[in-house]
Amino acid sequence: MSETAEKYLTLRGANSDIYFFQKRVSERVASIIGTNFVKTSLKTKVLDEAISSRDMLINALNELENTDISDIGEHFLNVFEDFGISAKPSDIDDETPSDSADQGRRKVLIGLTAGFAAAGVGFAATPFITAWNPSARAKAIGSAVKVDVSKMMIGQQIQVSWRKQPILIIRHSQSALSGLSAVTSKLADPNSDNIDEPYKNINSTRSLSSEYSVLSGVCTHLGCSPKYYPEVEPKPWDSTWAGGFFCPCHGSMFDLVGRVYKGVPAPTNLTVPPHFFEGSVLTIGEEG
Repeated sequence: MSETAEKYLTLRGANSDIYFFQKRVSERVASIIGTNFVKTSLKTKVLDEAISSRDMLINALNELENTDISDIGEHFLNVFEDFGISAKPSDIDDETPSDSADQGRRKVLIGLTAGFAAAGVGFAATPFITAWNPSARAKAIGSAVKVDVSKMMIGQQIQVSWRKQPILIIRHSQSALSGLSAVTSKLADPNSDNIDEPYKNINSTRSLSSEYSVLSGVCTHLGCSPKYYPEVEPKPWDSTWAGGFFCPCHGSMFDLVGRVYKGVPAPTNLTVPPHFFEGSVLTIGEEG
């Protein structure tokens, strides 16, 4: 395993077999979370699972660096708790005049439990494709988000934010879509009969496109963020893995179009937000 793959990871615990995440953060993040050094247990002995959790925390800290933390959705609090973190939003008086650029903004006071050093995690979108993001006020009322998907590569996933939730966009190969039937017997609800599916039976992607899936990136168990593993190869959680999503928090599995496997904690498929396509521009949050 390369040094880069294990970056920010260390083995600790009574038998030195539990992966911990540790990372020094910027002054801005430290001013919000109360410490300049994040250290927390990832609660796993499996390196792939630790890497998945590590990446989620790094993305979260990066977002905290650049985003007003008051925009973070409640479902992420469940993610914090899984890492022994307790986060509570607190308003700062917006009417108090000040020369400081930071005053007049909403901030969050973040406290840690379980004896860990302080760590604040706010996880939102880090889109790799150009998106037209609405204003903070528009986001608060759930304004639609437009994404140009023309430069996405086959097999690629990108992530944007709508209504303070991560939305996953995946461009599938035809071979990947043709292989979906191979896992049907392993799925709890292959036809989405147990949820209100907005575009049911239109395409195998579960979207209005025959090539792209558009999914909520929130696990239907406790609100963690499933990680995308498109490779068809054995994984620690499934020796016959055919590609899809794995949730590192409690082990839920979903196929490449977000359908939940049998026997996992998540009760239903990943949800599909309202959306429509106009050429290469995907609009999320509205129906065309």
